[in-house]
Amino acid sequence: MASPAPASALAEEAAVDARAPETERDGRRWSRWRRAWFVLAALALIAVLVPVLARLFGIETGPLAILVALMPWVTVACVVPVVLALVARAWWLVAASAAVLVLCLIWAVPMFTAQHALGGGVVRVATINLTFGQADVDAVVELVRDHEVNILAAQEVTPEAVEALRAAGLDDLLPYSEVAAEPGVTGTGLWSRSPLSKATTLDTSDEVEKLGGYVSQAVKADVDVAGQQLTVFAIHPAAPGLTAHASWDADLSRLTDVLAGQSGPTLVLGDFNTTRDHRAFREIQALGYADAADQAGAGFLPTFPEGRGPWPFVAIDHALVGHVDFVATSVSTASIPGADHRMLLVTYGAA
Repeated sequence: MASPAPASALAEEAAVDARAPETERDGRRWSRWRRAWFVLAALALIAVLVPVLARLFGIETGPLAILVALMPWVTVACVVPVVLALVARAWWLVAASAAVLVLCLIWAVPMFTAQHALGGGVVRVATINLTFGQADVDAVVELVRDHEVNILAAQEVTPEAVEALRAAGLDDLLPYSEVAAEPGVTGTGLWSRSPLSKATTLDTSDEVEKLGGYVSQAVKADVDVAGQQLTVFAIHPAAPGLTAHASWDADLSRLTDVLAGQSGPTLVLGDFNTTRDHRAFREIQALGYADAADQAGAGFLPTFPEGRGPWPFVAIDHALVGHVDFVATSVSTASIPGADHRMLLVTYGAA
């Protein structure tokens, strides 16, 4: 006959039996949490995939045009599904989320990799949207003076703003100009420290009449820079709407056609109402035009909307050069009271 088990052994066995249901419950509870993290990770991945796929395939219908403008922020948001998938231990979802993040980082890399310039400063340029002509013109002129700007482009130039700029001393610093001022948002101007030649408003030129003109005025002129003739465009394409943007598409298409016809040294300044991630901007770059922020490795420099929140969140003001050995060596932005865009200031050196 077997001897009875010691009391301590029986107590330990009973304790193990008592814990077993609780362990099973904990396992089921953790399994539910893992499923919840998985669902959250999948939803986060779907959310970032919408603008990423729109950018990848150039689909900008309806609100997708606005989402594509937010790609730098989307890149940051791509970290969220990666982290959530790691918590859920859903390895295939980790891999998919990481792949999307890597793709976005590849698109962002040019903003942070500077091109090398052999020479010092060749020309300093700036562009500012005057916001219905209501921007503080004294602040604009002060920045032109302090940064020794050679060429200034301005958008939303009203007749009253032209007079105010003149009174603030802009003509003393940049005495040569081609200005198509209009009430509201459609006026555009170009000012230069050096004489302008072949200055014209594009809507009156043959090359643009064939394309039907622009919503806002656009001007161009030739100016001598470092011994070579540089054709400068001051432009302001229409902005995209929330759901419909026919004027935006048409303006950018016309601008692309005009720039495609340029073969000599060219500088394009203005409020493009488009970011480096939009299809039209990438098509212009494919023609051989380089964005100053990319050339300088200046990083993400949002310029709009200024003064409507803690900071601007899209970069739609640009300086581009094409068919010329210039490299942007310095790019910065500055706040102007009364303007809903930040002023973009660029220094170019010899490549």
